[in-house]
Amino acid sequence: MSEYAQISWTPHPLISRDGWDTGRLWQRVCSGLQGALHHLRSATSPSLAGVQPAAPACPLPEPLATPVDSPEATPAEGTLPESALQFPWTVVLSDTDNDFRTVLQTLRLTGLCDQNGCWNPEIRNIQVVHTGDWLNKWDPNPYVLDGFKRLQETTPEGCRLVLLNGNHELSILQMADKGLRTPLTEEDLHFIRRQNLLHVDQGTLFLHGYPSADLLLILKQFQRENVHKEAFNNRLQELFFEGSFPLFREARSLRVIGDIKSPKFYYNQRDQNGLYRGEEVAAALRELGLTTVIHGHKPGSEVQSDYELPEEVPGIRLINNDNRIRQTQRGGLLFSAQGDVLFINPHTVRGAGSEKSMKKRLCKLLGTRRKNRQTPQGRADAAVRMAA
Repeated sequence: MSEYAQISWTPHPLISRDGWDTGRLWQRVCSGLQGALHHLRSATSPSLAGVQPAAPACPLPEPLATPVDSPEATPAEGTLPESALQFPWTVVLSDTDNDFRTVLQTLRLTGLCDQNGCWNPEIRNIQVVHTGDWLNKWDPNPYVLDGFKRLQETTPEGCRLVLLNGNHELSILQMADKGLRTPLTEEDLHFIRRQNLLHVDQGTLFLHGYPSADLLLILKQFQRENVHKEAFNNRLQELFFEGSFPLFREARSLRVIGDIKSPKFYYNQRDQNGLYRGEEVAAALRELGLTTVIHGHKPGSEVQSDYELPEEVPGIRLINNDNRIRQTQRGGLLFSAQGDVLFINPHTVRGAGSEKSMKKRLCKLLGTRRKNRQTPQGRADAAVRMAA
């Protein structure tokens, strides 16, 4: 970490020891001030624990979903609210950029879909998460969007397809809001806007890019306000869509939250108290009950990376799933509830001997082989078989 030890940054005055004024935050976002949320930091304490929200300076927008004061809406103390559904396996896709054919190839390789892109109706308890950039921002293909829409609408019972918005989807919405021409209809744009910005499941955070300290401060504030999971993503959408603050940096925009152009550089900066930003991010993730982050957005030096940046973000398992799928023609990963990871890329396919052998192994793990689709015990046993 010494490479960047001399670099420092200045905390933003928006947050202080007394707490974070979300009313002022909303007021700043709505007024369009650039950089209002850059470097949200405590000027006197590097810890986020014990910070209480200050009284709002102006009324906050009403939540768009379940009221936060309902008994079932209160998340468990110390963790982010999660879905009650349990999935032994999650198939993760990232950065497919209009390449729906490769998406279908990956789903077919796992036995979840057939060659026509139709779900196998007998699969159960499997979720598919796309971490964003499922469209190309400069040329969004409406047929690709229709394909994802059909997959999401026809997901078998007990399964789900989660589409997260990446910087491409956010850019499409922003350009449409500015009146620029797009091949997408208003219904298509509404479908994009309804998708979430992040997904939390069993201590794992799925999002498009690297987690920033600014974003985690927002999540901590939502946690302190006992925001229900459904309203949780809606509040983020209000901040980023209506407030014109994209979650990921666009080349011609300075209005950003969570901009990490160089992760190693970003996490190795120190604050005024000498604490590395990566250590602060790791502490915030642990306070949120998160130990694993799966993302895409920025290809690493390897095809895919497990335990990425272990020194910069200590104690947090970062998994980079961006494997340049448009060039490799196949890609994704399997992630089990126990934390097992199996990457799907040309290297692992060659290691398996052939695509047929790789498909056999994936289907055995997921329980999607024809002989055990009808056997509940076979699907349960697949969750604990991660033999080489």
